[in-house]
Amino acid sequence: MKEVLKKIEDKIDLSLDEMKEAINLIMSGEASDSDIESFLVGLNKKGISKNEIAGAASVMKEKSLKFSIGEGKNIDTCGTGGTGLHTFNCSTASSFVAAAGGAKITKHGNKAISSKSGSADFLTEAGADIGHDRDKLQSIFDKVGFIFLFAPLHHEAMKHVMPVRKRIAEKTIFNLLGPHTNPCNAKKQIIGVYDKKLLNTFSEVSKSLGMDHVLVVHGSDGLDEITVTGDTLVSELNNHKISEYTISPKQFGLSNSSLEEIYANSAEDSLMLVNEAFAGEKSAVQDMIAMNSGAALYIASVVNSIGDGIELSYELMDNGKAADKLAAYVRISNTL
Repeated sequence: MKEVLKKIEDKIDLSLDEMKEAINLIMSGEASDSDIESFLVGLNKKGISKNEIAGAASVMKEKSLKFSIGEGKNIDTCGTGGTGLHTFNCSTASSFVAAAGGAKITKHGNKAISSKSGSADFLTEAGADIGHDRDKLQSIFDKVGFIFLFAPLHHEAMKHVMPVRKRIAEKTIFNLLGPHTNPCNAKKQIIGVYDKKLLNTFSEVSKSLGMDHVLVVHGSDGLDEITVTGDTLVSELNNHKISEYTISPKQFGLSNSSLEEIYANSAEDSLMLVNEAFAGEKSAVQDMIAMNSGAALYIASVVNSIGDGIELSYELMDNGKAADKLAAYVRISNTL
């Protein structure tokens, strides 16, 4: 560990193998808290490379409680968070719309860290049981086409770094790993990032981890979602090739909205906004869900384009199928 720390202090990027070795020591409980702190803070000062993210993510995936659900056709919509903009739970809401349209969702997430409501908080507010036994997940998935993977239940090795992360109280490389460590090994994903500098990096990491189809997105307003306030930058990995482009609400016949229209002060507030959208109420919230679920339906190969996905998403909200999907998940998660 001393050699690794010296390299980081000298602003030298670690190789893939060096990063794997360092993270393995940390997540096996073999590194001291002081070394972990020096490692994490040093990486932040140096700047984190794509090889370092890929190496860390591969070790974290190896140590997670993995299981086979989805047969490789499942998708995830897990982003980095960390925007501090306190919007409603868009990625979770859009997952249910996509599931209503036939996409198979293995949603990875956690409680709120920098937001007012994390995916776990939203689902708990809706009445779902997210702490269910892992053996029940296959049954829930078979019946609903959606499961929620509560990160702390699947990444027990994180206990070795949590005390240091809390003490540091700033973003570290571990904030970047969640989207790359789906316990069901989802090969297709929408990954929202809080910093546009991460767009190409995350596509490259996804490529090195063997992902099939990934959209890495960053809103011009700072959101780690496809936004409705303006442009969204997209880095798309598909067929081992990476392309970059910009999309906007106007491109799909929608009006730009404001951040205030998609703000949520709590999990209760977020659920209310989503329920209204799922009931067919026209709003910036419904527009934003449609754009993100449209992209999810696209990467799930349910539709051929994001535009087609957006059109289907409005239909699924207006005809009640999205609301039915959320209700089914809540009911079945509590009865199995």
